Amino acid sequence: MPPKPAPRTASRLPATGPLRRIALIGAGPTAVYTLSGLMQSPVALEIDIFESGRQIGPGMPYSEEMNDPAMLSNIGSRELPPVIGTLNEWLRELPVDQLGRLGLTEAMLDEDSFYPRLTLGAWFTAQMAELIARGRGRGHRIEVRLRHRVTDIAPRPDGIHVSWQSPDGSGTATYDDAVLATGHAWPDRTDAGVQMISPWPAEKIARMAQDRIGVLGSSLSAIDVAVAVASARGRFSKDQTRYEARPSRDFTLTLLSRKGLLPEADYWYDLPLPEMPRLAKLANLPGAKVAAAYDAFLEDLTEADPDYAAALGAPPLEGFAEAYFARRMDCDPFDWAERNLREAEEGVEQRRATPWRSAVLRAHEIFEEMLPGLPEAELKRFHATLRPVFVDCYACVPHDSIRRMLALHAAGHLNVVATGETPKLRQEGKEIALDDEGLRFDALVDARGQQAMSLKDLPFPSLAKATLPKPLRFEDYILPLAVPTTGRVHCLALPVLLRRHPFAQGLVNAAEMGAETARAILVTLAVPEAAE
Repeated sequence: MPPKPAPRTASRLPATGPLRRIALIGAGPTAVYTLSGLMQSPVALEIDIFESGRQIGPGMPYSEEMNDPAMLSNIGSRELPPVIGTLNEWLRELPVDQLGRLGLTEAMLDEDSFYPRLTLGAWFTAQMAELIARGRGRGHRIEVRLRHRVTDIAPRPDGIHVSWQSPDGSGTATYDDAVLATGHAWPDRTDAGVQMISPWPAEKIARMAQDRIGVLGSSLSAIDVAVAVASARGRFSKDQTRYEARPSRDFTLTLLSRKGLLPEADYWYDLPLPEMPRLAKLANLPGAKVAAAYDAFLEDLTEADPDYAAALGAPPLEGFAEAYFARRMDCDPFDWAERNLREAEEGVEQRRATPWRSAVLRAHEIFEEMLPGLPEAELKRFHATLRPVFVDCYACVPHDSIRRMLALHAAGHLNVVATGETPKLRQEGKEIALDDEGLRFDALVDARGQQAMSLKDLPFPSLAKATLPKPLRFEDYILPLAVPTTGRVHCLALPVLLRRHPFAQGLVNAAEMGAETARAILVTLAVPEAAE
């Protein structure tokens, strides 16, 4: 959890000669939490914030440019790490008319609410603006560089050279620390034997003229695509349980899912999560193996929920995912979604946790701590066996998202099709064919979520050349550089992290990464005696 920044009335900080220069490359939520941590500095800093867009704070997932007002965030209010204050504290201070512009009323403000993405974006913008104002008031030199696209990051003997292009021209500056908080990276079109369309921005999806639309994926990203298309062609009822298309717009949406499943509805869990003592103990041992960790996890799961563990039947590691998904695979996805939604609603209403769900959620956190240090073979084994289960468990979606999918299906506009690991897609002129199912689409949207990338995929050519030629296993998110330099590069770029940090996409992780990076920077500072 990021520490609370100093109040606006705090005294000015001392300066110790030349200020340490820090570049935040990207101004989304990860940068917000990093800046919050940097505001704990005992001495003044010089911080430049580079943002390619027109707004600080929201990043791609919560920006007005990328999202539709109907799209919901995937994190409950009580789970969202605070910055200066909590989201609900900020919302309760807003006038009623401003709440209305965010699509909210005072009655909707609740610790368990899942707010629209644009609400979180507005909050992050306000929090970053307040951080900057407080930081400047304390003596930090903070410069915001909007519409500045960073074109290269080059480690040099005297520091990290950051080059950029802006409407006013190009430039380069040298920093002691460069923090890559560049967020998601979405190509406009992808190609997997057929041409696919990016799911962002939502406005582009809403304007699609095609009526037979395939959506690759079934997570919240895919649901967002379905909602954007449906909202442009009709309307959901106020309670989200019915959908009516405009008479002129008959259309079909097909979610292409590996297993043919919808995500489950967000469930209630108590905080803190259960301890999972056997798994936690083993995960802290050097040289821990995935198989041994799995055995410890099964023991803890059996203790937490004996009935559920017995129903699973103690499968081997390679069979755990199959056992976990078996009941859902045997059921129609929409029938399961309807039943699961009722259970989730009852759990939230009664504040009743499901023991096995809480145990799996905690286990994913413990495995997440193990992954960066695993040998490549062990990492591959984890990805092949346990990762699908943990992704399914933590990627549950807001209840209204499930209601909308059920409404679209009931209205005859939505289906889910299982494709296996590699869908057999084929381009036939302007149509895209799914061979196994005999389906034809006029357009296919790639909504599988952020894919893992390497540094070479980022638009910083000098940085890729300057890193050590081996798999990235850096400590404290600091890149291992192959060139001598007095500076450091802190890699919080989500696509690069996903291979060894596959659960890094949430805001809780953004807060933790930002806080850890700020600590890694601040620990190097010389503190004047008067400030000790």
